[in-house]
Amino acid sequence: MLQKSISFVPHDRSEEEVCSENAKPIASPIPVAMYPTLSVFTLAIGLVTTAFFFIYEATSSRKNRSLGVELTTAAVASVFLGFGSLFLLLASGVYV
Repeated sequence: MLQKSISFVPHDRSEEEVCSENAKPIASPIPVAMYPTLSVFTLAIGLVTTAFFFIYEATSSRKNRSLGVELTTAAVASVFLGFGSLFLLLASGVYV
């Protein structure tokens, strides 16, 4: 009662060969030559934003601090440092 599965692959080629012909290579939307430049700029922006965050925390009193400013500054610094780290890894050949 077992039925044989129907395959639409020609008999002279395997399924892997047919699939590899139809597949398109995955390409980065950003040129590889831009990775070092992007890592430097995004890390620099992230570090400047982090420095601003620490200066803001150290110089303002507890009554004058704004939670919105703190969260916004921390989020911006985190995003830039994250992308900077990613591009630094990609530029050094560690493809994550």
